[in-house]
Amino acid sequence: MTQDQLAFLLWSAQGVQAIRGENYGTFRPVPSGGARHSFETYFVAANVEGLDAGIYHYLPLEDIGRKEVAIEFAGALPDSSKNLEDMLAGQKWAVAAPLIVFLSCIPYRSEWRYSHMAHRVALIDLGHVGQNLMLSAAAMGLGSCCLAAYNQSLCDKILGIDGYEEFTVYACTVGKPRFDEP
Repeated sequence: MTQDQLAFLLWSAQGVQAIRGENYGTFRPVPSGGARHSFETYFVAANVEGLDAGIYHYLPLEDIGRKEVAIEFAGALPDSSKNLEDMLAGQKWAVAAPLIVFLSCIPYRSEWRYSHMAHRVALIDLGHVGQNLMLSAAAMGLGSCCLAAYNQSLCDKILGIDGYEEFTVYACTVGKPRFDEP
């Protein structure tokens, strides 16, 4: 996978097009109830041109107007592919993807506005993010597969998030589809 492909995937899922008011809200390629955008994007790069294998965090607010994608290195890959496989609930095939995207949720971003109804907004918004990620992958001739089976506590630990104020809610593999297998 190229860095241009990675940049487009990240931008289409969580990029920032503009900031509204005095840092009140952001306009992004995906809708979000009340412009709360309660998600963060992490990814495991196993085979992305120009990137060392590892775990990265996308920085959409720093990505505005840049030529290169704004990311930060969040850590080395788990000690073994078995740990990565465990993160993905034993799905060995998923570990072979050049890119595995993980979305985390920071509930307070929508809870302060929507109180006990925030979970409904977050679920709808998460669907928009996943759809844009998959549509963008398909537009570039890549395949993707969203995963409902993942080990949340292990993902939280390896991604370096606390599992309470921020926790993993989504995983999606992206890569070249293989049509030669039965």
